[in-house]
Amino acid sequence: MQTLQDQTVGQEYAVDAVTRAITLAYAGLRRRGSVLGVLLFIGPVGSGKTHMTRTLARLLTGGGEHTMLYVNCQQLDPATDPLAGFEGQVKAAKNRAPAGAASSVFNLIVFEDIDKATEAFRDELALALDCGSISLPGGTFSLSNSFVILICDLSRKKADQMVGRTIGFFLDGEPAGEMSRRQAVALEEVDNRLGPRLVSRIDEIVVFDRLSQQNIITLLERQVSEIERYLARWCIGLIIEQDAKTFLLKEGLEDVNHGARQIIRVVRNYLEFPIVDLMLSNSLVPGTTVTVKHEASRNFLNFEIMVPCIAGSSVAGF
Repeated sequence: MQTLQDQTVGQEYAVDAVTRAITLAYAGLRRRGSVLGVLLFIGPVGSGKTHMTRTLARLLTGGGEHTMLYVNCQQLDPATDPLAGFEGQVKAAKNRAPAGAASSVFNLIVFEDIDKATEAFRDELALALDCGSISLPGGTFSLSNSFVILICDLSRKKADQMVGRTIGFFLDGEPAGEMSRRQAVALEEVDNRLGPRLVSRIDEIVVFDRLSQQNIITLLERQVSEIERYLARWCIGLIIEQDAKTFLLKEGLEDVNHGARQIIRVVRNYLEFPIVDLMLSNSLVPGTTVTVKHEASRNFLNFEIMVPCIAGSSVAGF
């Protein structure tokens, strides 16, 4: 699972727990039913829970994310039959699958905001995890040979209480009393949110840490590297001066509660969109290099395009 580690920032304990659970599942040592494994990802918004599920979908199958069924539990209307809403999301996922794909098979089934689902739906899901399938109005939906991931957000306060925790594993050198306290906090929080019936079916409760400033810096560097590689395929160079990186980081830290999501939005709006706009307008073409700068008095970046053997032109206003 080195690839999982490489594509995840600031979640070493979560990566270890997920790797362990998947290894045990494929070895046939964890569950007796047809479901390969049930994992709960719990942590603050923007800590990378959904990103890890998407990465897993690619790693487990070697294919695309169409092998992952993503269920938004907030869209399961309690005023109607939640199972009918679930069935609708299943059909929509199959319709989105690429032509020729085995759209009837999902290797990863993700329930986002599982704590927002009704108690009745969570009880149905608990039963389905035992049976290996869930009964829907239009037929039976199989969970066989799939990993089921439940995702639940935590407040910043609760996340700090549970930092670095994966149930059943402890931090190096952590006192026994502190281990027991953190484990008790995590289990109590999960029981209160999901109910003991569903919690008893979970193989691994993985607590995601709140991202630090250094984690955000690492994410920024990775995103910049991705943009550089993208432009290199078009034979376009990219130079981002330090003042521009400082500006992006400052904007990314404006909302630390949303962690990775905030820095992704910042890079998309301030860097990716202007670059793509320049490419679509034919201002940025193969053979050119774009230099990104920032002036202290402005709330946008400046883009200077350099053309070989021709005096560079400045493109500002972004």
